Amino acid sequence: MVRLFCYNFLKAISKVFDDRAKNSPDLSYRNHFLDFFTNQDYLCMMRQLLIFQVFVFLPFFGLGQVRPQFSMFMLNKYYDNAAYGGLERSLHVVSIYRDQYNAILKNPRSFYIGADLPLYILNGGIGFNIQNSTAGVIDISTVKFSYNRVFANEIGLVSIGGRFGAEFINIDGSKIITPDGDYEASIIHNDPYLDNTSVNGIGAIWELGTYFYGKNIEAGFSLFDLPQHATNVGLGKVISYPSWSVMGQYKLKYSDIISFRTSFLVKSQRKTVQADLSIMGEWNQQTFGGVNVRGYDSNSLDAAGIFFGTNINAKTKLAYSYEFGLSALQSVHQGSHEFSVFYNLQQRIGIGLPPKISYNPRHL
Repeated sequence: MVRLFCYNFLKAISKVFDDRAKNSPDLSYRNHFLDFFTNQDYLCMMRQLLIFQVFVFLPFFGLGQVRPQFSMFMLNKYYDNAAYGGLERSLHVVSIYRDQYNAILKNPRSFYIGADLPLYILNGGIGFNIQNSTAGVIDISTVKFSYNRVFANEIGLVSIGGRFGAEFINIDGSKIITPDGDYEASIIHNDPYLDNTSVNGIGAIWELGTYFYGKNIEAGFSLFDLPQHATNVGLGKVISYPSWSVMGQYKLKYSDIISFRTSFLVKSQRKTVQADLSIMGEWNQQTFGGVNVRGYDSNSLDAAGIFFGTNINAKTKLAYSYEFGLSALQSVHQGSHEFSVFYNLQQRIGIGLPPKISYNPRHL
C-alpha cells in the first residue's frame, strides 16, 4: 500500500518535471533534475522523494545519459568533435574543471583532460580524453581514444574521425534517503529494490565526426552513441540515446594585433535542441575575452556568461568563465564557474599536416 501510494504520488510529481524537461534550456536537465533544489525543508523533502522514485523504479524505467557541457567550447573543439584531433599542428592538451549551478546541494561538477596531436605517418591525428562527472548520487567517468584522417585541398582541410571508449558508472546507494527508511543506527532503505551500498556498471561509448578547417571558416558535425544502447547498473540501466552536434566558427582579423571569432554550437538529443553562441576578441595573440549565451528562445534560454584568459608563457594559457542563469533555476543557484588550462607544444613533430596558413596537399 505504501509503495502504491508513493508510486502514484511521485508519478504526478514526475509529470511536472517531465513537462518542464521538454522545454528545458539545458540538455543535462533530465539527467540531473534530482539536484536542482535548495536546502529549504519542503524542497529537501521533494528532492528525497524524487531520489526515491528514481531508484525504486529504476529497474522499470532506467536513467538517461547526457554529455556534460562546457562554456568555452570554441577553445576545446576536440571535446565535441573527434575529427579535430591534430589540427592544432602540435601536441595540444586541455584541462577543464566546471562547477555548474553553484550553491545547489550536490550540484553537477565535471573534470576533463584531453590531449591530441598530429599523426603524420598516417596523415591524420590521434588523441584521448578522460572525464569525470558527478551529480547527486551519480558518478560517471569515461576514457576515450580517437583517430582521424585529414585530407587537404586548395581551400582547406577536411577531417573524418571516430572515437571509442568506456564509461564507468557508479550510483551510491548509501546516500539515498527513502520515506520509509531507517537511518539512525545503520542504512536500511526498507525497499527490496535498493541497495545500501554502491552499484557499478561498465559500458561502451562511441562517436563519429567530420570537420572542415579553412583560413577563416571552420565547421564540424558529430554523431554520438548511434544506435541507442544501455549499461546495466545494479537492477537498472543507464541509457545512452543517440545525439548530434554542429559547430561553426568565423575568424575576422581586424588589425595586426586585434582579431575576433564568432562561434556557435547546436546540440540535440531525442527531441531536445540547445544552442550556444559566443563572440571572442583576442589582442596580440596574448589576451582574449568574450561573451556567450545558451538558448535561442524563451523556452530554451538557460545562461549568459563572460570569459577571459591570457598566456602565462609561450606554450600555456589560462582561462576562466562565469555564467549567470537566465532560466527559472536562477533563483536557486549562484551561477556556474569554469576553469581551463591549455597547453600547446608549439612545435611541429615531423612533417605531414601543412602549416597553419597553407593548404597545399603537397605537404601531406
